[in-house]
Amino acid sequence: MAEHTDEDDDPELDELVSLNFKISERERREFKVWCASRGFTQVQAFKMGFKALKSKEAQTE
Repeated sequence: MAEHTDEDDDPELDELVSLNFKISERERREFKVWCASRGFTQVQAFKMGFKALKSKEAQTE
């Protein structure tokens, strides 16, 4: 578990930055269509997915 540091309060850490990773074109299209069909931006869906994974992980600990 991460410890609280002064860095946690740094507003620069809330600025948007690029996240670079590669997925197949098929996965990219599927994700884009899934997001659009549900009215989510890709960023919103990524954040929701990450939050769900963290929550699931916490439940298994």
